[in-house]
This record gives sequence, structure tokens and C-alpha cells, in this order.
Amino acid sequence: MSRDSDRLFTEASIWLARLERGLQGQDGVQLREWLQVPAQRDAIVDAAKLYHGPDIVAILAEMVPVGFGTPVPKIRRRMTASHVFIAVVLGLMVAAGPIVAFLHPNPAVRDARYRPLDPPLPWGEEAYSTKVGETRTVSLEDGSTLSLNSHTRVGVLFGVGSRLATVQYGEALFDIERRRERPFQIDAAGRHFLAPQSKFDIRVINPQTVDLTVLDGGVTVQGLPWRWPTTPDEARMFDPRVFADTVIGPMQSAFLQDSTMTRLPVTAANLHTRLSWQPEEVLYITP
Repeated sequence: MSRDSDRLFTEASIWLARLERGLQGQDGVQLREWLQVPAQRDAIVDAAKLYHGPDIVAILAEMVPVGFGTPVPKIRRRMTASHVFIAVVLGLMVAAGPIVAFLHPNPAVRDARYRPLDPPLPWGEEAYSTKVGETRTVSLEDGSTLSLNSHTRVGVLFGVGSRLATVQYGEALFDIERRRERPFQIDAAGRHFLAPQSKFDIRVINPQTVDLTVLDGGVTVQGLPWRWPTTPDEARMFDPRVFADTVIGPMQSAFLQDSTMTRLPVTAANLHTRLSWQPEEVLYITP
């Protein structure tokens, strides 16, 4: 597989994982821009047909009508008495479902109603969280390790060709196991990161600000969609480097806020302080 093919497969896998999770923020606009390139359209269509279900293929068919073939014409069939009977029975079962659920509630469902801070999970995603003053370390199914600081929530979604984690709030330390065919994608505070075998810490400060610290290996900060400044303030702060992918190496830190990025070196002393993870009085912002 050539380098271009590797890149197309990786990017297509990341977008398919985001579709499974549900597009957020500007993801829909960015995906449509990405689909303008014919080779990228072909790559995501092929990957969706091979590795994903009909729901994902249907979404792509609306965005990329080319390549999905001509729809099969509908065949009008005559309804028999047995068909009518089956339809009536199914309708009664569907109508009785809410009544049965009300009379015999599931305790697990009843408890879930009282967790307003936890958003609903996409299909196939698992969430790991900690309370205030609590830390936790979990082993993921690919062999990677995820450590959560106090008051943190991370969603993890594994697909056939992708691995995706979303840091919703708080701070998480990732120790990524290498999987060439399944890149590890991290979403946090509206920014996207791509990690091969590496160890790094991500702290969400608010919905537009995130702090990345790399201990070992390297993490790619994916560039923002290109746009020209529209106001004098944006022109003063304009930095074309934020629109290109940037690799943060070992013992380096990146502070990302809105459309700006500041890179800083990391020393062993401040790294030890950063990862001591003592309970703090100031809580992270919860969406």
C-alpha cells in the first residue's frame, strides 16, 4: 500500500468513526469539504461498503450520491389476509410497549434518568468517568491504557478500521498501543488529534481550549479548515500554521485556544507537577 493510499485509508477511517459517533460542531462542513476530492470520496465509499453497516452507507449516499449504484425499483405486491394479520399483531405489540415499560420499569433505566451531565452515547461507544477527587485507570480492548484525572469523562469508540476517543471534560492520560491499520483519533474541545504509538496527556480547560502534553512518541494536531481573516482582530492574530497538521514531539506541550496554538517545551520537574493529579478546588467546566 502506497503512502497516499495509507493516508486516504486513515482519513476515511477517521471520518467513518465520527459518523458512527455522530458529527459535532463543524464536522459536517469539514466532511463536505473533504469529500470534494474524488480520490477521497472513493476511499470513504469503499471503506463504508466493506466495514460499516447500512446506516453509515445511507448517510454517505446522501452526501456522495456517486458510486452507490442505481436504487433497486420497488415492487408493488398485493397484501394478503396473512399480511394484514401480522401487521395488526405487530401494531398491537408496539402500542403495548410503552404501557408495559411504565408498569414494570427497568431499574437501570430509572437510574439513568438522574444523570443529566452525561450525554447519550452513540451506538457502540463506551464511556469512562470519574467523580470529583477520584482517579481511575482502565485497559482498552486494543491494549492501550487510559488514566482519568478527577471529574473527567471520556467516550471510546472502536470501529473496524479506526479507534476514536472523545475527551468531553477533564483530563486524561493516554498510553497508545500501536495498530497500523487502526489509527487512534482523539477529539477534545473542538480539536482533532491523531496518535500512533505514544504516551500523552490531554486536559480540556473549556469548550474552546485544550492543553496537550506529549511524554513519548508524537501526536499530530490536525489543522483547522482554511479560512481568511474577516476582521482586523483576526488579521492581527492570523497564523497560517494552524491550518496545517503539526506534530508535537516528546517532552513538548501545545496550548490550543480557538484558532491559536502555542508550543512549549516540558521539563521533568513541571511534568511531575502536572501529572501529580492531586484533587483541586477549581473544577473543570462540564458541558
